This record gives sequence, C-alpha cells and structure tokens, in this order.
Amino acid sequence: MNEQAQQTAIRLAWAGLAPFIISAALGIIGFYQGIALQSFLVYSAVILSFLGGTHWGLAMRDGIDKVQGRLVICMAPSLIAWIAVAFLPTLVALVVLALFYMVWLRYDVKAVTDDWYVKMRRPITFVVVGTHFLWFIAIASERVLAV
Repeated sequence: MNEQAQQTAIRLAWAGLAPFIISAALGIIGFYQGIALQSFLVYSAVILSFLGGTHWGLAMRDGIDKVQGRLVICMAPSLIAWIAVAFLPTLVALVVLALFYMVWLRYDVKAVTDDWYVKMRRPITFVVVGTHFLWFIAIASERVLAV
C-alpha cells in the first residue's frame, strides 16, 4: 500500500474511535445511557467483525500460507462478538469484547507484516479496550450504588 493510502487508513481508523469515545462519555455522565450502551455494544461487535475481515482479505492475496486456516481463524471475531452481544449479560459482554480485542491484537501483530499497520493498531486497540473498561465501571458502579 502506498504512503497516501496508509495515511488515509490511519486517519479513518482514528476517526473510527469516535463512536466508542462518544458513547462511553454519554454512559459515564448518564445521558441517554441505555441507547448509548446499546449503540456501543453493536458498534464494538461490528468493528471486531471488521478486524476479522482484514484477515479474510489477507488470506485471499497470492502467496499466503495456510489459507484455509486463516479463513477459519478470521471468523472468530465475528462469532465472539455476536455471542457476546446477543447472549451474554452486559457486564460479561463488555469484558469478553475487551479481552477479544486484546487477543486479536496479539494475532494481528503476528500475522500482519506491514509495520505501519501494527503501529496504528496498538494504540487504537488500547483506546477501544479502555472505553469498554469505562463502560464496565459506569454500569458496575450504578449497580453497587443501587443496592
């Protein structure tokens, strides 16, 4: 990928943090918290699925080893995200999503050899995981205070 395309990808990736940050901020201050939480979880699941799709694209490139294995592995983010959002209690879903972002980052930095991508992914992933943590604190503290 040429440098101009890399810069575009980096800018779009950072802009993609806006829904995470905005909905987490709304949740912390308690403004439209129900809608903000639902939109956060859905967006988190969508982005996690997108990260798996990155590897689908890599698997389709010529010269990639173990294509079948990569295609199977790249389905994991979508399935984990779907299970978390559809079937798990909210606090558990937040933890599962955050942990899987970290797991997928580890896989990403081993599987993707483009240095610019790895440098971009690490800080963005830490912000994403941080917003999950903020949501967890916001919800857990409300439940404790309600008792």
